[in-house]
Amino acid sequence: MHSDHEIFIEAIEKKRIIKLTYSLKENLQTLSKECAPLHYSKGRIDGDDLDSYYIWDLEAVKGDYFMALPASQIISIEMSDKKFNVEDFTSDEKDRPTTLSQKGSPASS
Repeated sequence: MHSDHEIFIEAIEKKRIIKLTYSLKENLQTLSKECAPLHYSKGRIDGDDLDSYYIWDLEAVKGDYFMALPASQIISIEMSDKKFNVEDFTSDEKDRPTTLSQKGSPASS
């Protein structure tokens, strides 16, 4: 479990966007992104029994929205005041907003 675990859980409950700072396993590069926290559970990632943080990457390139990270790759989790609506990014691709604002929330119509 990550030291910012309670922030992650609170962000799920309050439907708040988080700023997630994490390292890439492949090259140890550090990234910070605005994401929607989805779920936390014990599970399997790459065949290991690890606690997993399931996250929707609001800044991702098309098709790479979903992330599952073990606590060991997460550097920090900060909760923002911005809210998210799960339906905005779990509906069919054709129904997804085509533009995201710089703040990571769906642009208004």
